[in-house]
Amino acid sequence: MAAQVGYRAAAYSSPADSSDQWYFTNDDLANTPSQSGSDYSTSPAAKMLSAADEQDLRLRGCNFIHNVVQRLQMHQFVASTACVLFHRFYMRQSLASYHHYQMAGACVLLASKIEENRRSLNEISLACAYVALKGRAKEAAKSQETWERLLKRQEIVLLQNCCFDMEVTHPYAFIDTLALEFAIPVFIAKSATAHVNDCLRSTVCLRYPPRIIAVAALYLAIGIHAYDFQGSLFESRQVTLPDNAMAEVELCAMDMLAFYRREAEAEKEVARIQQQQQQQKQRHWQQRPLT
Repeated sequence: MAAQVGYRAAAYSSPADSSDQWYFTNDDLANTPSQSGSDYSTSPAAKMLSAADEQDLRLRGCNFIHNVVQRLQMHQFVASTACVLFHRFYMRQSLASYHHYQMAGACVLLASKIEENRRSLNEISLACAYVALKGRAKEAAKSQETWERLLKRQEIVLLQNCCFDMEVTHPYAFIDTLALEFAIPVFIAKSATAHVNDCLRSTVCLRYPPRIIAVAALYLAIGIHAYDFQGSLFESRQVTLPDNAMAEVELCAMDMLAFYRREAEAEKEVARIQQQQQQQKQRHWQQRPLT
């Protein structure tokens, strides 16, 4: 059964990729404003971050976006567009100069307008406060006005640093097109879509155009599910791929797998720390004198 997973129709056409100004080399990603202190807003020594720290803050910002969007019951497209805007912004400014939660909230506000899935400023600011304060509703209500002022100000900063370029193309339509063309089952297309959603938390969207990400996500899903796929996505008549597509898709798939490996390692480290804390608590109670 061919896949139709509910995203924007793209059965017989290939949407254009986003502007080339938003694709970067590995060297660019190793010398972002966060790592080089090159945005000039504060002294470089005060804001230079390691690559690992930048990855962590980008991940936290994108998790914040997903949590706010989920709380407001908005479409996945809003979260996806907000994540792309978030990553683009921090290719212009440093994470040490602009707090990742504030900019993540501004990205949700702007993405809700771009994707025409709007919520009021009041609703978005309250959701941001709630997520930032980890569900403490009373404190969130008190800080809502502060968040409203922040979001209005940071939305302008976001627009300026993104050069008022609001064109964001996602891989979803390419996944649908390829799935229909090659009669790929729905579960493979949905798995590929999930990989795309997961990897929006990384800088994959800054490195590869959407059609390359779509092909990489489909091959990743095909491999994970051990699906017997006989065709070649590189021979598509519906999605035009560049001459170096095979090499780019391989690199993209490797980057996506690297993201999952980092996530697995982080989860193991969290579990190890939690186990240590639990053991410390047990020792504390065992060592308490009986009264």
